[in-house]
Amino acid sequence: MRGLYVQNVSKSFNGVKALDGVELSVEQGEFMVIMGPSGCGKTTLLLVILGALKPDKGLIWIGDREISRLPIEERNIGYVPQDFGLFPHLNVYENIAFGLRVKGYSKSEVDSKVKSLLRMVDLEGFELRKPRELSGGQRQRVALARALAINPSLLLLDEPLSNIDEATKSDVIANLKNLQRKTGITTVCVTHNPEDAFKLGDRIAIMYLGKIIQCGKPKEILENPKNEVIKRLIAPVLI
Repeated sequence: MRGLYVQNVSKSFNGVKALDGVELSVEQGEFMVIMGPSGCGKTTLLLVILGALKPDKGLIWIGDREISRLPIEERNIGYVPQDFGLFPHLNVYENIAFGLRVKGYSKSEVDSKVKSLLRMVDLEGFELRKPRELSGGQRQRVALARALAINPSLLLLDEPLSNIDEATKSDVIANLKNLQRKTGITTVCVTHNPEDAFKLGDRIAIMYLGKIIQCGKPKEILENPKNEVIKRLIAPVLI
């Protein structure tokens, strides 16, 4: 069953193509990583899926629902930006509760949902802490809990490991994959780091100059890179 389908999507800025006929199919419950160098179009693609940018052409499907013309609030997508996007003046509980309150959930429903999410991301006891009092990994888990609170059909992650120190990165990767498996949510993540991509993704879509030039399981790409560009991009993993 397909979770996300991006069909022939293009997007230009001042005559320069950021996305050039992108095709991408993500299975329900899959963790898809879009990897590529800076400027290849991966974040633009994420924002088009989210609805923050409108494509010049092409369609986007979540399941059997075509969402290309829907506003962000009607797409039912959870999004975690690169800086996690937490409200610095709100504590952990209030950050997670924010989207639920906007959607009109009752006080008891909000409380029950937030407590359940705190257990899921292993942050019970941190409810009253502000983001500045948390580690990078803890802030990420708060951001994930907030994104998941609205029961999204799709989760988008923009460079989720870029603000995580190397010493704790392996734990954060394990926590992120475990949470995705636990929820079963279809997830699309973008990263410029090939080592992170190959540790995170069920499959990896490699982007270059606005196109996806190869998509497959990590082992398939490592054993059979399609061209010299891909060999160069995945070189750090081969060392």
